[in-house]
Amino acid sequence: MRPLRRAGARHRDAMAALGVRPPRLRPWDLGRESVTSTLRHPGRSLLTALGTVLGAAAFVSTLGLGSTLEHQVSESFDVRRATEVLVRPGQAGLAADWHSERRLARLRELNGVAAAGRRILLEEQPVRRFAAFTAEQSRIKLMGADPEALRAMRPRITAGRAYGDFHERRAAPVVMLPAPLARQLGVTRIGTAIFIGDRPYTVIGVYDQVARRPEAMLALLVPARTADPLAAGAGQAERDVLVATVPGAAQTISAQAPLALRPEGPGALEAVAPPDPRTLRREIEGDVTRISLMLSVVVMAMGTVSIGNAATAGIAARIPEIGLRRSVGGRPSHIFLQLLGETSLLGGFGGVTGALTGVAVISGVSLWNGWTPVIDLGVAVAASLGGAAAGTVAGLLPAVRAMRIEPVAALQR
Repeated sequence: MRPLRRAGARHRDAMAALGVRPPRLRPWDLGRESVTSTLRHPGRSLLTALGTVLGAAAFVSTLGLGSTLEHQVSESFDVRRATEVLVRPGQAGLAADWHSERRLARLRELNGVAAAGRRILLEEQPVRRFAAFTAEQSRIKLMGADPEALRAMRPRITAGRAYGDFHERRAAPVVMLPAPLARQLGVTRIGTAIFIGDRPYTVIGVYDQVARRPEAMLALLVPARTADPLAAGAGQAERDVLVATVPGAAQTISAQAPLALRPEGPGALEAVAPPDPRTLRREIEGDVTRISLMLSVVVMAMGTVSIGNAATAGIAARIPEIGLRRSVGGRPSHIFLQLLGETSLLGGFGGVTGALTGVAVISGVSLWNGWTPVIDLGVAVAASLGGAAAGTVAGLLPAVRAMRIEPVAALQR
């Protein structure tokens, strides 16, 4: 600012020596001159503001899309948040009374429990497709699961249906097969029979995946009461209770489930719940925001440089105009302020246009992907003000150079 003050002082001294009243540049005159000069060459002005338009659009769209993606990540984590609790004996030889239907009913009354059912995991059983004892047989694990446990595991049925409460009450000899085991046994349709040991079981359904407990893809599923006699005669049988919870309730249910199933000694049961992924969620959200902000700042800086280069190049074409203004009494500060006002006006126009473009990009991308757009009006306003600030910063150096142009040298061109 020292060159500006020195030039202004020299100009005031010269005007005072001639007895001429120093000219004044009022704010509305400055605004009118800036608008007139900008609209004089609309094509060049648009190209000059293009950098700020792109910068502001990138700023708004990247932050907006980052917030939208963050919202989608948050929703995905909320949907897939830990919703499973597995309760099992914490010591060997525990009586199976904790596994009764009466105690399971008490567990299902807890707030946050979506489904809770008992399971019995048996050792590998001899399984064959035909009744003849000479037929080829395989040894496959057997899992007894009541309908509630089945709902918690959520097998995706590809043929037939899942067994229900009727099959559980009657201890019906029905079986559900994972698709790989069905192909291994040669089962091509439902309603056929397979033999577990020497007893026939009707294939009621085939599934190809489960939402919880992937070990069910390596076992035959039968009603829990159907598996009870087999568990009584087996050497080893693991019993547990599978609980599906609403999002966010797994940790609470894991603390309450042992007490609901065995109030006389909850310490004999062990409840396992996956950790809540809130830390990972926060890290992902923070990374998305930081990366978006860095990209936006880089693009806005590129827009600032673009305006500065265009303004510097425009000074050469305006030297006669600047000399004429100086010769009729314009102060160096007037030249400085006018050029700065022009670049600020171009930057502000680019910021507003870019902010609107960014909002349109966010809405279009969100609509295309079926997302809920997250638009922060504060970011759009900040982009508009940032464009004006970028134009002001970009015009500082060209304005100082224009202010130093001497009137005589300018009019000689």
